[in-house]
This record gives sequence, structure tokens and C-alpha cells, in this order.
Amino acid sequence: MWHWFTYYYGGSTSGSGGSTTTASSVPEMDAASGTLAIAVVLAALVLAWEIKRRTRA
Repeated sequence: MWHWFTYYYGGSTSGSGGSTTTASSVPEMDAASGTLAIAVVLAALVLAWEIKRRTRA
């Protein structure tokens, strides 16, 4: 069932076990990118709250 997962993400395709897998490369997120991502989410929440507030008034 999970053959597609092990094929694309470094597992063995034979399913017999005993083979070692290598770690895949994952991009790191630095503090500046994390802060920017949080700021975008907060801005979207404030915008949605403001639109909802204006439609009620």
C-alpha cells in the first residue's frame, strides 16, 4: 500500500528490509522567514476581523 511513499522518499522498493535509507534534504527556516510568515498570518486574521466588523455595523 505504501510503495509509492517508500519509492519517492528514500525507502526500498523491494520491501525485503535490510537496506539503509539516506536522509532527504529539507530547507531550513530561519528566524526572519518565520517572523514574516507569522506576520502574514496575523495580517490576514486582522483583515478578516475588520471586514466582519464593518459588515455588522
